[in-house]
Amino acid sequence: MDPSVPAAVPWLVLVLALLGSAGLAAAALGGGRRPSPGSGAPGEPRPVRPVPRWRDDDLPGFLESPPGTPPAPEAPPAAAEDGARVVEVPDGSPRAVAGMAAVALLLVAALAGLSAATRGDGGAVAAGPAPGTATPAPAGRPTPPAPPPDLPAVPADPLPGEGGAGVLADRSVPLGEDGVVARLAFGGVVVERQAVGTTVAYPSVSVTAAGDGATALGHLLLPTWNCLAAEPPVDPAAAGCVRSRTEYADLPSPALAVTREGRDLRLAGRFPSYTRPIATPPAYTGRVYDLAVTVSPAGPVRDGWAPAAGTLFLGTDRAASVDAPGLNAVRYAG
Repeated sequence: MDPSVPAAVPWLVLVLALLGSAGLAAAALGGGRRPSPGSGAPGEPRPVRPVPRWRDDDLPGFLESPPGTPPAPEAPPAAAEDGARVVEVPDGSPRAVAGMAAVALLLVAALAGLSAATRGDGGAVAAGPAPGTATPAPAGRPTPPAPPPDLPAVPADPLPGEGGAGVLADRSVPLGEDGVVARLAFGGVVVERQAVGTTVAYPSVSVTAAGDGATALGHLLLPTWNCLAAEPPVDPAAAGCVRSRTEYADLPSPALAVTREGRDLRLAGRFPSYTRPIATPPAYTGRVYDLAVTVSPAGPVRDGWAPAAGTLFLGTDRAASVDAPGLNAVRYAG
């Protein structure tokens, strides 16, 4: 029911219905009365006069007409006066009154139920959404963006062999209307210097971030090599380096800081690395890499995509992105 309808309206309708029923009942009672016999109302059939019970026997009239008395003129039979019998029509006014009373009772019951239904919260029926159903957004208003995913945090300084790693390896952040996704591969960088030679890595970084940068997730792929050279060669296999283990790292915000300046992107954070041994769950290595990466479009943006270029900083070393078409790219949503 419309909340603007006053609560007294149903009772006003009830009073009017009862008054109408009373008027109809009175009309039925007044119109059902008939004039008494012999009143002379037009069209009213006259009653049949009584006919002697022994019409063919002169004994009942012996005293009134002794023998020798001239017979009195006989009154015409009642049929000659009106030519028809009086038909008694049953009066239907009691039934009409009963019908009116039944209608009034039905109105009372209906309005009582209506009044009980509108008796809460100022007379308006408050219907809430069914449990477990989502409330639709008001018409004409934009649908609010979905909340960011609940990304589990990673330990800042995990112990070597500690489990629980890799839970974010297959996760990403929804870009929304103005988010960004980028991937870059870099040249060699020294990750550890040995007494003889160095351990070098050729990292790859990918990141997905919402438009404001408050929600982001970065992934690090770090294949390592043991080399005799003091600096990382361009081609470790051709330089005689020995392949070592491959390390991985995942870092969500707020541990991963992402900032944007126009189309340029910068991310920084401490990435705890882990390995994926054969037939065993991923385990942390105990190494944490303090990285900073810059990303910029290296060409025109078409349909939101552009080739990318950037630089990776690890401690005092740095590595530029490799020049490989299709390997480095950035995408801007919206």
